[in-house]
Order: sequence, then C-alpha cells, then structure tokens
Amino acid sequence: MPESKDADRRRHPRAHAEIACKIRRDARALFTPGRTTNISPGGAALELIGPRRAEVGERVAVAFEQAACPVTRSVHMITATIVRAEPSLDGVQRVALAFDTPQYGLEGLRPRQAA
Repeated sequence: MPESKDADRRRHPRAHAEIACKIRRDARALFTPGRTTNISPGGAALELIGPRRAEVGERVAVAFEQAACPVTRSVHMITATIVRAEPSLDGVQRVALAFDTPQYGLEGLRPRQAA
C-alpha cells in the first residue's frame, strides 16, 4: 500500500523544547542567537533572531544552552545543514536543521533556571 503524501517522513520523533541556542554561521565565528521550538536526534527547528537571513544548504554549528554549562566551547558544537528557511518576520526567522550525525539525548535538555 503506498504511503500517504501527508505521512511524517522523519527518522526520529520530535519533542517540543524551548531552549536558548546559538549558531555559528561561518569560519569568521559570527553567531546568531535563537531558540528551539522542537528537537530530535536528527535535527531541530529554530527561531533565529537578527537581521542576517539563513539560507537552505548553509552549513552551521549549533550550541544549546545547558544548566550545567551555559558557555559552550566549539568542540561541543553540533554541525548541521539548514534544510528549511522561512522568510524573516519582525527580525525572527524560522529554520530547520539536519544534524550531520544523530544526537541522542538532546530531548532531555532543559533551560537554565534564573538565579
């Protein structure tokens, strides 16, 4: 029986998560802040904040805020490709990332609590 064109083709289930993040967008170490809207071992949906538009196919490295380590070193950044990029609206752009390799355990990330 053929699959419905509306069937979810993702390899990994998504989990709703609002986690602060930043992406490094090129070798000059230019960072764009944002937050996740959902995440899975295979990728994440992000809302990026700022004037610089992301493009489909762009290679990035992403870091997620963690309570135990709010400052992320480059060795802990996850490489990914932007696979979907919506138009910016009021300085916010929604994008979807596909991680280069599955990242199991990210669904358990929790934002830092205010001091």
